[in-house]
Amino acid sequence: MPVSFLTEDQRSRWGRFNEAPDVTQLGGFFHLEAADRRRAMAANGARNQLGYAIQLGTARFLNCFLEDPEDVPAVVVDYVAEQLGLDSSVLKGYGEKEARWDHQKQIREAYGFEVFEEHAFALACWIYRRAWSNSERPIVLLDLLTHRLVEAKILLPGVTTLERLISEIRERVALRQYKILAALPSPGQKSALEDLVTVAEGRRISGLDRLRKSPTDVSGTGVGKALERHVELRGLGAAAWDLSAVPAGKVAALARFAKAARAKAVADLAGDRKLATLVAFAAVMEPVSADEAIEVFDLAMGDLVRTSAFKAGKERLRTLKDLDTAAIVLREVWLAIRDVAADPDGDVRAALDGMDLPAIHAAADTIGELAQEPDEDFQDQLLQRYATIRRFLTKLLKVIDFLKSLERRRSPVRPDEVPAAHLTSAWHRRVFPKRGENAGGVNMLAYTVATVERLRECLRRHEVFVPGLPKWGDPTAGLLAGPAWERARAKVCRDLGLSAEPGADTQRWAATLDFAYKQLAAGLSGDEGVRNEWLRIEKSPEGKDHLVLTGLEALDEPATLTALRADVEARMPIVDLPEVLLEVHSWTGCLDAFTHVSGEMPSKKEDMVKSIAAVLVAQAMNVGMRPMASEHEPALALDRLFWAEQNYIRAATLTAANATLVDYHAQQEIVQTWGGGELASADGLRFVVPVKTINAGPNTKYFGKGKGARGVTFYNFTSDQFTGFHGIVIPGTPKDWYYILEGLLEQETSLRPTEIVSDTAGASELAFGVFRLLGWQFSPRLADVGSAILYRADPAAFYGRLNTMIKTRVNIGLINDHWDDLLRVAGSLHTGAVRPAELFRYLTGGGTPTPIGRALMELGRLDRSVYLASYFNDELLRRRVNTQLNRQEARHTLARKIFHGQKGELRQKYKEGQEDQLGALGLLTNVCILWNTIYTSRALEQIRAEGKKIATADIARLSPLGFEWLNFLGRYNFSLPEAVRDGNFRPLRTPGQQ
Repeated sequence: MPVSFLTEDQRSRWGRFNEAPDVTQLGGFFHLEAADRRRAMAANGARNQLGYAIQLGTARFLNCFLEDPEDVPAVVVDYVAEQLGLDSSVLKGYGEKEARWDHQKQIREAYGFEVFEEHAFALACWIYRRAWSNSERPIVLLDLLTHRLVEAKILLPGVTTLERLISEIRERVALRQYKILAALPSPGQKSALEDLVTVAEGRRISGLDRLRKSPTDVSGTGVGKALERHVELRGLGAAAWDLSAVPAGKVAALARFAKAARAKAVADLAGDRKLATLVAFAAVMEPVSADEAIEVFDLAMGDLVRTSAFKAGKERLRTLKDLDTAAIVLREVWLAIRDVAADPDGDVRAALDGMDLPAIHAAADTIGELAQEPDEDFQDQLLQRYATIRRFLTKLLKVIDFLKSLERRRSPVRPDEVPAAHLTSAWHRRVFPKRGENAGGVNMLAYTVATVERLRECLRRHEVFVPGLPKWGDPTAGLLAGPAWERARAKVCRDLGLSAEPGADTQRWAATLDFAYKQLAAGLSGDEGVRNEWLRIEKSPEGKDHLVLTGLEALDEPATLTALRADVEARMPIVDLPEVLLEVHSWTGCLDAFTHVSGEMPSKKEDMVKSIAAVLVAQAMNVGMRPMASEHEPALALDRLFWAEQNYIRAATLTAANATLVDYHAQQEIVQTWGGGELASADGLRFVVPVKTINAGPNTKYFGKGKGARGVTFYNFTSDQFTGFHGIVIPGTPKDWYYILEGLLEQETSLRPTEIVSDTAGASELAFGVFRLLGWQFSPRLADVGSAILYRADPAAFYGRLNTMIKTRVNIGLINDHWDDLLRVAGSLHTGAVRPAELFRYLTGGGTPTPIGRALMELGRLDRSVYLASYFNDELLRRRVNTQLNRQEARHTLARKIFHGQKGELRQKYKEGQEDQLGALGLLTNVCILWNTIYTSRALEQIRAEGKKIATADIARLSPLGFEWLNFLGRYNFSLPEAVRDGNFRPLRTPGQQ
């Protein structure tokens, strides 16, 4: 493990003045109190007096003494000298005098500064504990240690001392974890693990390469292969190992390296590290492979169900004419018989004898064949797909006891032997037919298909789960419960601003609802002198009152804004995207966040930043590596780019780099005119995935029709400052609101939004309830808002003309009865103990909510009614929601422009590859936004310097989402102009120039 992890530039900036202190810093660190001046003036001579005072200020400011006390900015010398009434020139020669050492000792004793050596052991122990429990990079540990030293007034030692200490401790931590993990497997298991990195005879790739690849074949055969892969991984024996002695993050980091590195690189690892890495891989991949096998089963069965439903619908349409014809025949027969029966002298038998009985029998047979029970759907068509299900049934039988017992049975199965509680009525009729050749018996093909289909439904609802799996495991496993909840309840309530007593908060929220309705009623009637012209009450065709909301009119664009926008755009420099990324890195250092997958420090390879930039540009523009490669430049060699992609680009590094961009952008003065970061929106960007993968789903609206038409949703979050602060890759187009909370809780930027906007798809009652508990304002844009149900909390309250439209009551009693459970859910989400998406899928129960889910929905109805009243009554609220969603849509337009290659399709097979590529797209989108923001500010400065006045209101309506001056095609130059490399900006264009 390398001892040095800092760059030469970072070392050169350690423990010295890198720039002159500003006025605030001078006053905070170099101001001398009376006691300070007395001590300084006690020194012998003016030179020593000034030197003492400057060393005192230096210790306060830098938390260390300089090797040359005279190496301070002139502004510091002048500021301190003025306070002592001395001439600043008397300092010359002080750094050569022995008195400086005496002064340092005097300052330490008088002001409580301590030397590092006296605390080295305690600090080493602190670093060890930190390094053991976390996977922080060396530079992060250095920053944390420096902060700790400053807080404790322990003088900073030389930078190499701390570098060596941190590196040595991290190496000891690594060796200890390797030793613990390598000791877990038995001799036989060790041999099997070591065989993973070799290529067995008759195979082309190693076991490691084969097992770490996620399945991509969504079919009956694919389910079988995925199950075989899981069985092979389970055979390595990881389930029997106790890994609790090593932090989970350390195990995950080793497994991540095993998944990313070449098998030979793993095989070449020295000592216990090789076996420890393979142990971590086996332990992590066993539950992952089970998750993925179930995922393939779910997708394959989903395909079968959708195909069967489509065929059933098509067959239904094809036979409707025959069914109608037969029904008309029987109707005419019935009318004739009814008329005869109504006549006291009528002879029904004679009437029947005069009819075309064969035609009537044929019509009855047709209806019997084509007519369906009310609960009929696609069962017959799915039953025809038994052969597909049979391909993976043998492996699935291992977990379904009754079906497994039938594998070799030769005697007939009696109906009373068959467990039938899980069968729907439609399947029950097929499994136990009452007519036909199997009447009174059991149709085992139908039973098998019905059981497999029901298993899929139960897995999706989490009624059936596999303990320990990330996705298909118990969604409530992480919920705070028992003593843990008792200990956490008070803090959770304090953090969320909620009462532990049932009724206290619901009463407060009910009062808010009452006030909101009264305000809305007043606006409708004009009783308080203000009438809502955009809202009216109309009668529906059924004669019921309902609210009609007039759409928002577009805001007028003043001529000054039009002129300003055109003037700014005309000045923006024309630049290629690779140069934009490198220039933004020169400001922010964002690419330094990309560290090697092994967990070490940034690469020491020359021009590694250029290689990483090329990979990010290739991924974001979806053009592949070859256009970026250059045989004349080592940093851009094709093999170097693939190596950088494999070892440096991953979710953790992309997240860290993105956080750097977002935080830097938020500090720009112009950004505050666009928003303070308290408002954010969430919306999905859809991508067709034309390759075989399990991490994609169907949706004919977005991804087209056909068996292979699948795609993903890049569900991303945008602040009111235009930057994207998080993104989640979701297969297909599931319910958006499942993932809104996940994005807010997982994001790692400095932004802390308090209000979240979404489109109509995210506006569920349960989402309103959860957001209310967690203290966020949920503000979706609502389509057909006039048809929404308004709930009341007070049955006796009167709301004027609204009263007839607010009839349904919120079940306050249900909320109060489950209040502690609701707090427990909120606390578990707040602390990150559970994954929101899987918990919400469980609470909704596939349309049959759990008791906690019902209580959350009731709370959501209350909160949504408050929001609806405000939405109807407050034009500014509706405009704020629309503006934010329009910003996100414009950001998506920029992202689409960047992601132009390969028809804009995402051609990654595996989830990690999809996340990395779309993460790179999100990062490059933010890069463009930051670059636009900086140069927009420079253009505004230039316009002001020309004597033109700019209205703040016009600046607030500018956008950093333009791209006409950004070149995404043809040229991929990864070098900056000399002036920009030296820290200068590009020259702005002169308006009128091309």
